[in-house]
Amino acid sequence: MLSSVPNSESQPPVPRKLRQSPVICCQGMSYLPLRRHSELQPAFSRKFRRRPAMLCQGMSYLPLCWALLSTATFVTTYIIAVYNGDVSPKFPYISEIGTKPPESCIFSQFLNICAALCLCTVYVRYKLVEAISGHEYQYLHRLNQMGLGTGVLTALGLSLVANFQTGLSYKMHPEYSGIYVARVRLALTIASFIVIATTAASAVLARQFHPKNRRHWKPEEPGYVPHIISAVSEWITFIVFLMYFLTFVRDFMKLRIEVKPRLFVRHLDEPALFPDENIRLPA
Repeated sequence: MLSSVPNSESQPPVPRKLRQSPVICCQGMSYLPLRRHSELQPAFSRKFRRRPAMLCQGMSYLPLCWALLSTATFVTTYIIAVYNGDVSPKFPYISEIGTKPPESCIFSQFLNICAALCLCTVYVRYKLVEAISGHEYQYLHRLNQMGLGTGVLTALGLSLVANFQTGLSYKMHPEYSGIYVARVRLALTIASFIVIATTAASAVLARQFHPKNRRHWKPEEPGYVPHIISAVSEWITFIVFLMYFLTFVRDFMKLRIEVKPRLFVRHLDEPALFPDENIRLPA
């Protein structure tokens, strides 16, 4: 017969390490602590052998493709713009390297692809958190939905995505995720705000001066120093965002998303019958 309170006469003394842990006990049986997830052995270790972690395992190719494609886009357009003499080779603004054809065509087209990959990455992150946590914690579910919303509205800036994802990472600790990744994302988020503020402040100072050609700002002209600081900070901002999205690679290695179609008719002219809902739709 199960008992929620052990018999002190028949049971051995509780070890000190287990006094703070919830236990399930039976008469004539020893204590069985309910340990946390971090203390448990992997449930599948006895049935499946662990495969070595691969860089493109699971859905990790999404942030990797975003990082590689965005880097290739900026580097390629920079090389073409410098080769054509459209910008100065000394740290031009990212927005300036894609303003004139033919580099503008490459910049705009591949930037659209990068935006699509960014949205896919945010959506997979949302499904990952939803799958591992479910609806057990309502605040975590709401924060996850807010992170998805900010990811869809990427036109407002990637810093919003980083801000919500960092808060979500801290809320997932310690039940579903470790603290190390959350701290790394927090450091990258703080760094992004610093470099964005530096970019904006330096750009305002540089705009107060009027060189002969803003695309070819010369060192002897006034306002050159804040211009360089602003341009370098803009490139650092991109690198910080790049590193932030690369932190998703480790999480996405443990996830797969599959789309399986379910067909409820043998002919497309037949009415569809859904067995789960018992609703027949007219043809």
